[in-house]
Amino acid sequence: MVLSGKDSRMIISGTSSLHPWQCKVEQMSGQLHGEISNGSLKNITSFVFSAGVLFIRSIKENGEYYDKNMDKNIYKALDATKHPNITFTFQRLFSAKPSEIQIAGNVRIAGTTKEIVLQAKLVPASNGLVFEGSIPLTMKDYNIDPPTALFGTIKTGNEVTIEYRMVFLAVN
Repeated sequence: MVLSGKDSRMIISGTSSLHPWQCKVEQMSGQLHGEISNGSLKNITSFVFSAGVLFIRSIKENGEYYDKNMDKNIYKALDATKHPNITFTFQRLFSAKPSEIQIAGNVRIAGTTKEIVLQAKLVPASNGLVFEGSIPLTMKDYNIDPPTALFGTIKTGNEVTIEYRMVFLAVN
């Protein structure tokens, strides 16, 4: 199964000393290999995901783009020149039920790799599966200094939440 970039979405959100913020990941790719039966995922043999750092854009609550300077702060914090992608690589399956899955995998952000446990809601879709969920992460776990602005007067919080809806479609 292949990730449908046009049907999938990923939002990264956090806080700052000024206001909450959010970003949209506009370029994603991925592949999922496993056993699917009656619209349910029974087993995973491999699962990889990649998001382009230079395709993360700051957005307002209404979904409109926020500011190119904020985007530049994101790219600098994530060291986009050296590490152009955020990746997830499947390690092991904990459980697969008709409506949810729990897996472990390695997330690589800004050159640092950490294992996370991902719990996702599974929804059968026409010709595929949808993974939905959210995961909290901290920037410092990935050796990222939370960005600041205006000479340090505006500070970004260390915690972020990644909300995702990944649509995987069967390849004929």
